[in-house]
Amino acid sequence: MDNSTKKAQTQKTFEAFKEKPRTMLEVAKITGIMRASICRYVAAFRKHGKIVEVKTATCPVSKHSATFFSTDPAYFPKETQPELFPTPTHAGAYSQ
Repeated sequence: MDNSTKKAQTQKTFEAFKEKPRTMLEVAKITGIMRASICRYVAAFRKHGKIVEVKTATCPVSKHSATFFSTDPAYFPKETQPELFPTPTHAGAYSQ
């Protein structure tokens, strides 16, 4: 597979997961891209923090339990900033 084909397939996969949460098998069926390639693209998306697991439910294609993924930012967990001055966990820890 040449580089331009791989790039086009990666983009097509990313967009398919962005439309709504889907399983890898659903995306393979919708896009026509082999499931093995979808698995590799999902692994790369995970490595770069571009995809998130949304739920585990019955796949509409295989009728078996499967993980639904999404690249839509609305499904990503909200980032929280750690407290600059955390409250002490033990009463009187800072009192003398």
